[in-house]
This record gives sequence, C-alpha cells and structure tokens, in this order.
Amino acid sequence: MSDTPPPERDPETVTRVKRDATQRLLAIPDVVAVGIGQKVIGDRHTGEPAIKVFVRNKRPLSEIPQDEVIPPSIDGVLTDVELGGDPVPIADPAPVDRPGVFGIPLVPTDDSTLDNKEYRPVDGGARITTVDSRYSGTGGCLVWEPGNHDAGYVLTCMHVVQGPDVTTVTKGTTKVGQPSGNDSSSKCCNDVIGTFAGGGISDVRDEALVKLSPGMKWRAQITEIGLVAGSHPLTQADIQVAGHPYKVAKRGMRTRVTGGIITALDTTTAEVDNLITIKPNAATGSGTNTVYFAIEGDSGSALVNESNEVVGLITSRDDVGNGYAYSITRVLARLAGPPDNLTVEVAHTTDANEVHTMPGGTFTEVPEEIAERVAADPDEQRAFTGTGNRAPLAAPWFSDIVPAPRTVAAVLDDLGGSAAGRLLLDLWEEHGTEARALIDRNRRVLLVWHRGGGAALMQLMLRLPGDPRRSLPETLNGRPLMECVDGLMTALARAGSPELGVALARARAVLPDLSGQTYAGLVAGLAEAAVPEGVS
Repeated sequence: MSDTPPPERDPETVTRVKRDATQRLLAIPDVVAVGIGQKVIGDRHTGEPAIKVFVRNKRPLSEIPQDEVIPPSIDGVLTDVELGGDPVPIADPAPVDRPGVFGIPLVPTDDSTLDNKEYRPVDGGARITTVDSRYSGTGGCLVWEPGNHDAGYVLTCMHVVQGPDVTTVTKGTTKVGQPSGNDSSSKCCNDVIGTFAGGGISDVRDEALVKLSPGMKWRAQITEIGLVAGSHPLTQADIQVAGHPYKVAKRGMRTRVTGGIITALDTTTAEVDNLITIKPNAATGSGTNTVYFAIEGDSGSALVNESNEVVGLITSRDDVGNGYAYSITRVLARLAGPPDNLTVEVAHTTDANEVHTMPGGTFTEVPEEIAERVAADPDEQRAFTGTGNRAPLAAPWFSDIVPAPRTVAAVLDDLGGSAAGRLLLDLWEEHGTEARALIDRNRRVLLVWHRGGGAALMQLMLRLPGDPRRSLPETLNGRPLMECVDGLMTALARAGSPELGVALARARAVLPDLSGQTYAGLVAGLAEAAVPEGVS
C-alpha cells in the first residue's frame, strides 16, 4: 500500500494549484484573499485540504453572476469560502486617514484597555515604543543568539519600530523603550530597553529586532501566557487534521490574551503575501458585535500554539475580526539573510526563575552605604537588580530603576497636603523638563549627579513610599546626605535658567533634612516646614 497521498491532498500539488489560481480568484469582485486550509462544512472540520477563498460578503448562489461563482474545486483541490477583509497594520493609535485609504472602520479603543506596565526583567507580550514616537505596539517574544543565550532581542513588527511619525531608523542608534519612549540618561525617567538591530517591511515581510541594552535583564516568557517552548514551523499537515482546528493564542498590549484557530496558511491578498489567517474564538455575550483576534496596539505579538511554541508574528487585522501573522520560520529566515545577517532563535526555557542578562553591561557606581544595604536586603536586591534569584551584590553597582509600589496618585495626595509639598510639586511641574534635560545633556551636571550618587538616591526615593520601614542613608560616599543634595541643586542652578535657580532656592528653603528619613518622616517634615512668603 503506497504512502503517497492522492494529488488533491499532496501539499506540493495544493500549493501549486493555489498559486496558479490566486490572481484569477482575486480578480473576482469581493474576493479579498486566497490561502490554504481545510474544508469546513458547518462547524465540522473535515481534514480535507482546500483553497480558502476569503470574501467581503457571502451571498446566496442565486444572487451571484455565473462568472463570479467560486467553483467547488480547482484542478481537483476543494475550495472553501469564508468571510474576510483587507489586512491593515495595527500599531496604536490607528492613522487618522485609515478609513479613507482602506474603507475599513476603526476599532474603538480607549486607554483603559492599554497595558502600560513596565516589565523588568523584559518579557514578551508587553508594550514597546520608539523614542520620540507617539505610536506603540507589542514586543512579541524574546529571541537569542544561538551561540550566546544571554544575548537577547525583542521581536516585533517593523511598522511598530518605524511608525508613521518616524522618518528613518538607524541600526544601533534608534532607541526603543518599554513601555514608553522616555529617554533620560539620569535613569530617573528612562524606559529605553534597546536599539533597533534590523528588519524591514514590504509586501512579504514586516518584522524588526530590538537588541537589548547591555546589562538589561530578560526572560524567555510571554506575560500571562508563560514559558516559551521554542518555535514551530507550521505546515499544511498541522492545520488539516479532521475534527481538530489548530488552536493558537497571542498576548498583545491592547487586548491582552486572545485565542483563535488558524484557518489558512500562505494567504495572499492584493497587497501582501505569505500570511497566516487566524479566526478569533467567539466571545461570550458579544452578540452581533465583531470579535477581533487583535486590534490597534497588538502588532508585534507572538502567535503561539497550545504547546507555547511560537508559530507566527501578528501584524494586522481585518474588519471582520480575523488576525494576520507571518510565519515565524520565514521571519527568522529573512532576518538571517542580507542585509541584516542576524541569526537568532526563539528563546525558550522550562525554568520560571531563569533570567538572562544582556552581556556588555556598563553600570553606574553607587555609594558604598547603598551597596551595603542592597547586599543585606533581598527586597532591595530585587529592586536594584530586577530579579529575585541573584546572589548578594559583591560590589557597589546597580543598573535598574524600579518604580515604587505605591501609586503616584497617593504620593501626590500626600505631598499636596502641605504648602511645602505643593511648592515641590509646582517646581517639578514647571521646571522638571529643564532639570531632566540638564542631567541628561550637561556634562558638569551629569558629573555631579553620578559622583554625588544621584541615580542611586533617586532609586531609594522612588521606593520609600512602598515600605514604611525603609529609610534614606545618613551619608553618601562618606559625605552628609544633604551636602550631596546641595551640591546637585547648586550645579542645576548654575547651569539652568534664572527661573530654575529661583525655584530651586525656594524648594531648598522648605526641604527638611533627608538624612535617615522614612517616607512618613519626609511628609511630616514638609508639613512642619516654614513656607517662604507668598507661597500658599
């Protein structure tokens, strides 16, 4: 008995017939895409290979002109008709001209659904943004160099890294942040996780790699999905199992985790080719509302199967809810070829505690007093190193800034409860941008900032509200804490505008002695401070 499938089931034959028929089918009005999947009758997946023809509207046969009828088979290969639409990229926000260009309504979004959380160590499934761009998307998963599993990159879409407001991107220079594009060398407002390393966009590709910054910590995980098991090259055999549609999921920064089934491979439209088509699972209570597999903000999400293997990279959606992705096999192959020549693999693990550190880290030296505290306190280690499974620090170094657990709103309320606190808030509101710019770009201020332990002090200040037991040190590098603070304020006043100098002087007049203070002590000290005349 021969193991050779009949011609109508042979993958090469099906591919050839689909390829030869694609342009003829796309010329039929309302046909928007052609792919390869399995024949579905009602809700029954037959396992029979089929040329999938996606149309904007399904009509009764009696209403379709004879020359527009999709034949039941082509050269012996079955056909199957499903609803579809034109794929559109889904960076966030959607371009305002999209309805006029594509004729597709925008999907309503609001910021309450956006995941704007900072993930350190860096995980897949999180929001990423190019510095100085207002567009964002999702960093789908982490990939590594085959010969160095600590050398990590974030895989996403090229149209996420180079949004409509980014004219050009440069390898090794264009910075990408998580979750936002804040870029500050002072490390107090810096979201940058790496730089653009390669990628491109055309009618057959839309992928990009972000090489993580030296010292950045990352994991082979996708938030809310879990440990990544590697990658899997999808084949026709995978998606043509009778009674078993191929189930997949993705985690995007806008719609979080959604599930669906792969309905077609090698999908071709009038504009793009080699897409995977994903039909979303029906949502309970959705009624007549369209259910989407992915929407604006989810571009760059990793498409994973039931084994948590990455099978594709989400790039777009249509107006009936389908999601579209490029095969991970083809994505990695394109990156490995010219001009990028970046050979990477999907990072994978079976250990939930496994954390990688990007090689080549350059760290900021911190005062000995802080290094000793970090080495003796596991909670401080987690904050300063971004992981909980690292041995105590042997040297006074740190690299990560971790926001305080207490909400910003609560801290603002506490500070706003006193005239001195309001004065400090006004200072930051009116002059914070200038102060950050000086710390970032003025060499003398930056030198004072680092030598005076400014970055480390900022880290501790951010963490004070989260633990009533935590306090600031008495000294930094053997110098009284307030002497270091005064040195920084003097450097800022000398380098900044006259208005900044006046504001700093007024702030210093109400600032209590920070030495050894807890958060509650600072708030109480501000409440007792004598406020300069004219300040309420």
